[in-house]
Amino acid sequence: MQDAALPVPHRPVARRLLALAWAHRGPALGIVLFACLGTALVVVFPQAVQHALDEVIPARDARGAWIVCAWLAGAFLLRDLLAALRGRLAGVFEQRLIHDLRGQLHERIARLPLAGLQRHRTGDLLARLADDVPAAQRAVQEGVEQGLTAVLQIVVCAGVLFATNARYALIVLLPVPLLAAGGWLFARLLAPRARLARAATGRLGALLHETITGIRLVKSLRAEGARQQAFEAVSTAAGREQRRLASAWAVYSPLMCLLGSLGLVLLLGTGVQGILEGELTQGELLKLILLLGFFYEPMARLHGVNQTLTGGLAAASRVFELLDAVDREPGTPTPPRARGEIELRRVGFGHSPELPVLHGIHLHLPAGQTAALVGVSGCGKSTLLDLVAGLAEPQTGTLLLDGAPAEAAARRAQTAYVMQDAFLFSGSLRDNLRLARPDADDDTLWAALRQASAEEFVRARPEGLDLELGERGARLSGGERQRLALARAFLQDAPVLLLDEATSAVDAESEQRLQASLAAFCANRTCLIVTHRLATVSRADVIHVLSGGRLIASGRHAELLESCPHYRHLASLAFA
Repeated sequence: MQDAALPVPHRPVARRLLALAWAHRGPALGIVLFACLGTALVVVFPQAVQHALDEVIPARDARGAWIVCAWLAGAFLLRDLLAALRGRLAGVFEQRLIHDLRGQLHERIARLPLAGLQRHRTGDLLARLADDVPAAQRAVQEGVEQGLTAVLQIVVCAGVLFATNARYALIVLLPVPLLAAGGWLFARLLAPRARLARAATGRLGALLHETITGIRLVKSLRAEGARQQAFEAVSTAAGREQRRLASAWAVYSPLMCLLGSLGLVLLLGTGVQGILEGELTQGELLKLILLLGFFYEPMARLHGVNQTLTGGLAAASRVFELLDAVDREPGTPTPPRARGEIELRRVGFGHSPELPVLHGIHLHLPAGQTAALVGVSGCGKSTLLDLVAGLAEPQTGTLLLDGAPAEAAARRAQTAYVMQDAFLFSGSLRDNLRLARPDADDDTLWAALRQASAEEFVRARPEGLDLELGERGARLSGGERQRLALARAFLQDAPVLLLDEATSAVDAESEQRLQASLAAFCANRTCLIVTHRLATVSRADVIHVLSGGRLIASGRHAELLESCPHYRHLASLAFA
């Protein structure tokens, strides 16, 4: 999927953002109310200045001057109090909207099938969550708060201008149509640049994420220079797109300010002539000048809002692009426990049509059977386990559970899958175990750890179950991580257990204890095991041999040694 693609036009994007904002209309309406009240107070100061110049000073009324100052102080106090209340509500609205939109996006990412998820780079997904969501929120908030209040201030000031002197108001408002046309034109011209800049930023985030997560490999290969060159290329491209956007704004903003300044020039020239001809008082001219400043100031704000909206809508389109992806997996209720019979009928799969991994696999696992899957690296063993586990869907053929076709979500609900690369989340050991069974008490957790030969090393840590594991379980060894992954599978208690080299990093003594636990655990469930350990393979009820993505033989260990040369070769090399 191309990052720069924008299938959702700006107008529908804006409507969707406003619909999200309406869900939090309480604070939003409060923001608008306080903003409107505060905006109405801008006319107090020009009116007070005119009154002071035209009435108080000529009458030499000192008491009247202090009354005017008192009214001004009260107006300023009320304005700032309203601004404080508005700011508090703005913070509530901002965080609620970000939480709502980010939560929807996080759920959407979590429900993407692996095939759909792999089309996106992790750094780009993180950029959409961390950067695009707040940018979309700012578009809503600035549009509601700054945009509406700016328009209201323009309307109020225009009304007072016309009430003060309609002829001069018409003169000073002559540049307004040019300002409106310029804003509309630049918004249309800048939107594509904003989308390209957002996409380039996402690509930069993706590269940074890959470098950081793969830093051990980078250092082991001494590839720091190569990664720096890649960074320079992507960063230069991102900087180029940002400069193109900034260059356009550099023309737009001063041009709008110049057009606004023409109104002040017109007012000063005609106003002085009006005073000389007796049409205006000095107080009225100063009032008009102040009102004109208050009139054009929100127009400058609207230019900033325009910039925020352009970038925010481009960001929102990237968020909605992911939310609207068609390859979604809806949440399903937990189905009744299956017996665990697995059958693959003519199943084929490939990461691309040109590169098939599995070819017409026929495989039947009766409920309660323990089967081993063997073959050289790259023959499709892990891919087959992914299909059974519901992490991928067959491209051809059918996969059945208990004799009926089963969707990926249904298979996942009945499967415990322990992979060679045992993944652990940052957080406590207890939280990682409870991912498998959220209601498990500590006694249940300790029993699972004991079953996975992990109790000893956990009790040796002072924190026990509260041990913080670090990112990806960095505070544990590879064997300890694998044993915790097995403990999670024991807690999950699914009718189907899949093990993909699940004890490859465990020491020999621990593995002997684990084999006894696994044998007892597999006694009443269907188990499919990928391993290179001869002891594990030889104890399986049946062994299936894969070669080149095809199932070429099945049988017991002794039978296959006699009948299958490929298995005999594997036994002599890989199992030795």
